[in-house]
Amino acid sequence: MDDQISSENAVEKPTEENNGVNRYALQCAIVASIVSIIFGYDTGVMSGAMVFIEEELKTNEVQIEVLTGILNLCALVGSLLAGRTSDIIGRRYTIVLASILFMLGSILMGWGPSYPVLLTGRCTAGLGVGFALMVAPVYSAEIATASHRGLLASLPHLCISIGILIGYLVNYFFSKLPMHIGWRLMLGIAAIPSLVLAFGILKMPESPRWLILQGRLGEGKRILDLVSNSPEEAELRFQDIKTAAGIDPKCKDEVVKMENKKTHGEGVWKELILRPTPAVRRVLLTALGIHFFQHATGIEAVLLYGPKIFKKAGITTKDKLFLVTIGVGIMKTTFIFTATFLLDKVGRRKLLLTSVGGMIGALTMLGFGLTMAQNSGGKLVWALVLSIVSAYSFVAFFSIGLGPITWVYSSEVFPLKLRAQGASLGVAVNRVMNATVSMSFLSLSKAITTGGAFFMFAGIAAVAWNFFFFLMPETKGKSLEEIEALFQRDGDHKVRGENDTAYELRNRTDTFRDEGGRRLADDGEFEEGTLRNRVVRKRSLQVLRVCCSHASSILVDVHGNCHSPVIHGLSEDLGEMEERERVVKRMPQFWQEAFVAAYEELTSDVPGVRDAAIGEIAKMSVQSINLESNPSRSM
Repeated sequence: MDDQISSENAVEKPTEENNGVNRYALQCAIVASIVSIIFGYDTGVMSGAMVFIEEELKTNEVQIEVLTGILNLCALVGSLLAGRTSDIIGRRYTIVLASILFMLGSILMGWGPSYPVLLTGRCTAGLGVGFALMVAPVYSAEIATASHRGLLASLPHLCISIGILIGYLVNYFFSKLPMHIGWRLMLGIAAIPSLVLAFGILKMPESPRWLILQGRLGEGKRILDLVSNSPEEAELRFQDIKTAAGIDPKCKDEVVKMENKKTHGEGVWKELILRPTPAVRRVLLTALGIHFFQHATGIEAVLLYGPKIFKKAGITTKDKLFLVTIGVGIMKTTFIFTATFLLDKVGRRKLLLTSVGGMIGALTMLGFGLTMAQNSGGKLVWALVLSIVSAYSFVAFFSIGLGPITWVYSSEVFPLKLRAQGASLGVAVNRVMNATVSMSFLSLSKAITTGGAFFMFAGIAAVAWNFFFFLMPETKGKSLEEIEALFQRDGDHKVRGENDTAYELRNRTDTFRDEGGRRLADDGEFEEGTLRNRVVRKRSLQVLRVCCSHASSILVDVHGNCHSPVIHGLSEDLGEMEERERVVKRMPQFWQEAFVAAYEELTSDVPGVRDAAIGEIAKMSVQSINLESNPSRSM
């Protein structure tokens, strides 16, 4: 690995302007996203292959629904495994694993002598889909700068669309081959790019954030130098990531032992689901919500069952059905390509609301057009035209907003140590909804007609618009380490059992934030690694020393080291828990409550909580609160 990093470090440093996209980071994101092309190809080619599978293997509609939907159920399992796997072996080797699973699945499907073998191959490929959908956006987001993260993190979804378009084109050309050869070639040739990617991915660098979380600071810093546009930007990102990982920003060691740190995802499910902080709970709701609505609004019905939908609208020949479906792929790819350049300019929120608003109108018109076409037996030309235009419009609106933003947003909102498994949970919800739509659409169409199904999707899209409007803050231009602050609210840090007096002290001295969510102190910016931050730390410890002086003048050391970024002396001077309890009992009642609250936050492992506590105490010092008297009287 050291040789790998050394060779990467020898690569010529990119020379773009500071506001330009880094070419090396772009190349890494493109290579990582190739795995998404393979997944998109599988989705697109199956829409045509199922026509021939149904004819040759004599399968019924239920078996076709199971065959198409089983991939997503297996992707659910893959995505749940992918989060912990990528925390243990890294993002890069997780992509290799996804490629190998794709290759095995493609070989089985290309062989496909019977329905059970075909189903087994589909399940194997589904596991690869789960790994790919989780790790590709996370990897791209972790190597990208804040100013171009939307572009790089949306590349996986763009590649899915490119893969779908390629699949539609292969359907058209391979449909002219003998039936028993055509559909097997459609499914089997995906093994070739999978094998190439499995080896090509090894030339990519590992995610610098994952390396730093493992304590491999030197390797992470060298990769940051490559994927940043200037040494200053690389250093700033380096300091922010070290802080988020619980490492002293001043630490210069090549490797740091992460003692008592959870670097492989241990305990993440407890912090994510069982006992989340209020901010993490909001992040989780938002991330799962956007994944839910991405497929609940019906995009998979158009992409996977396009030929069947257009057949009901009045198109009968296979060549015309495949050509119209190719148009769907072109619209999807074109508008996602456009969205990649708008995400960092227009912003996620505006683009998403515009996208979903357009989807509501397009789905309503599609439902109306299909209803009229079916009632007339496919004889109304205007109803056929309206159905095609509405379907294209729906795909276009989806692709310029909800499609790519789902993957960008869910890969950037989770805190560092929760990111991989949080993203995997989002992918799991995504696959469940994908499977639900793909495995039930034909049955749903029979029950309430195809037009009625799209009216239902329009209603779900209206609910989605309101969800995004009220719950999703803008993340454009913010670093991954700053985004967590967007989901915090007043009172989030109140300790369970803390009375109003102790909370009032911390609430009154809460850290100011600017519009971007960055912390402010002393009317200046509170940034990690700056001289101002070091002064604020010293003041904070001085305040704690005054607090402790009420309990036999316990000295709090103002010198820290690499392994204790906030207070080195606090745990050493107070010793074990029994000693802390003894000291607290000797304090006046008010300072006892305040010190307990400060201790819990200053020793917290939750990203940002310790810094917030320092800022609160520092502001108290700056405002010259009289610490010698009982503060409750001055409040």
